[in-house]
Amino acid sequence: MKRNVEQKQTAMKRILLSALFVMAMLCRLQAQKVETHVTVHAGINALETLLTEEQKQSVTHLTVTGTLLDEDYAFLRGGLLEQLDTLDLRDAEIDTIPAGALGAMELYLVLPKMIECIRDYAFKGVCEVTGKAPFLGEYKNKPYYKPLMQASKRHPNLMNIERDSYSAVYSQNGDTLYYLKPNEFVYWGEDVEIPSGTRVITPTAIRNEDFPIEIINLVLPESIDSIGDYALDIRPNFMTGYSKKDRYPSGGGYGYGSVVCEAANPPNLGILGEFFWVGWSNLYVPKASLEAYKVAPGWKLARKIGAIETLLDIQSVRKEGTTSISITSMDENYILNFSKEALQMDLLSTDGGLLSSRMIPSAKVMLPKKSLQKPLTIVRVRFADGTNETVKLIP
Repeated sequence: MKRNVEQKQTAMKRILLSALFVMAMLCRLQAQKVETHVTVHAGINALETLLTEEQKQSVTHLTVTGTLLDEDYAFLRGGLLEQLDTLDLRDAEIDTIPAGALGAMELYLVLPKMIECIRDYAFKGVCEVTGKAPFLGEYKNKPYYKPLMQASKRHPNLMNIERDSYSAVYSQNGDTLYYLKPNEFVYWGEDVEIPSGTRVITPTAIRNEDFPIEIINLVLPESIDSIGDYALDIRPNFMTGYSKKDRYPSGGGYGYGSVVCEAANPPNLGILGEFFWVGWSNLYVPKASLEAYKVAPGWKLARKIGAIETLLDIQSVRKEGTTSISITSMDENYILNFSKEALQMDLLSTDGGLLSSRMIPSAKVMLPKKSLQKPLTIVRVRFADGTNETVKLIP
């Protein structure tokens, strides 16, 4: 009997010890899980020494004040970036992020308020601008990983603008463009039209961005008067295909596109760069300003300089640009609504080949995205009044 009692007591002790061990491990894991947001003050001591081993395994949101040493960037590239979702440098004393500092790892980087410059190939991902927009180095690497720049919410001086063909960072009063990145719609042949009222395009604003220059126009407004260093030093992408111009037809041809500048006086240009957009394009300007552009530094490098009036009358283009088709994009379908009676809908490939055709029974049609051909499908609608309209849809 006594032996049975001792065996039971031993078994109970083992169970209790096991339970305590499990609880200890759970507490340790819970402590590690909590340490996902860590703040450190770097600069005097190496960043690696400021994080515990547990933090190095669990941190996903790292906030750094002070500054970062060269060895700190190497430590981040050495593996910590693989688990970080956000690196917050908002209050760090950093005015320059060195070339290749954070490598090709995707991350969300909150830029320092005092940032001045981001050097060549410094990082990949999204950067939130908390101070002024920085000067951007080169991003001509392959694969391409120039960061997406966005102004922080409630930024006192900057705002984000979304257009069909691009996203941009602007001054709050709308007169200065700091950054522009093309969206997927630009590959449909949509114009990159800088809004009226823009006076200044700052240095590196569009630097090394990828544009299909054969099928789009860059349209600069009448108000533009200054374009900074490397602002139009782009990555020309040579592709041909169907394009629809909202305001101007393409004045270029195979291998080059067109730039339309509505300013009466040639805007001042900074350093042009290797792939200055105008130098790869035909240039169209007001007829009265032709001679001024033909001798103006930078502008005179265009392949051809012609008058806007020779393209076509702007007012008639705007009138023709109105559409009777509105499109709503759902997860798996597009919904097409017609403002006038529609008879037939044809799906075409980018080279004009007929993919399918159907009669239109009502003012609203659902079009499954899986029925579309990649990279895009042209939808041509024939109306009862004898007119035709086309739109472009991505699968």
